[in-house]
Amino acid sequence: MGVFKEEAHTFENVARKQVQIWNDAADYGYPYNTANPTPEITRLINSVHELKEYKTLFRKREQWENGVKVTIRIAWELDEGFYHGTQYAFSFNKTPKHPSLIRKDCDAFICVEIEPYSEKA
Repeated sequence: MGVFKEEAHTFENVARKQVQIWNDAADYGYPYNTANPTPEITRLINSVHELKEYKTLFRKREQWENGVKVTIRIAWELDEGFYHGTQYAFSFNKTPKHPSLIRKDCDAFICVEIEPYSEKA
């Protein structure tokens, strides 16, 4: 299934560019400024919004005070009654002003977690 290859490429490209967010913690993400997001962030956000219409892909949405986490699963193949694919979990976070924040010019970050998945069809 090559239907969602462009979206997967966008997600994986942002994941590769994640950096350490705080100098005193092991949190990683892609920092950006909400007033002027990079083209990669704009593509990622647009892709997530477009995938909302595919109810079978859009698995979970959690919200908290400063952000939201969205989980999307893309099945690449069906084998012996199981879907096999990739799960993408995105955490969109606003960053409070804090001295340990590494990128002071950014006010948000996206954390992308990628893992394989398999489930019964």
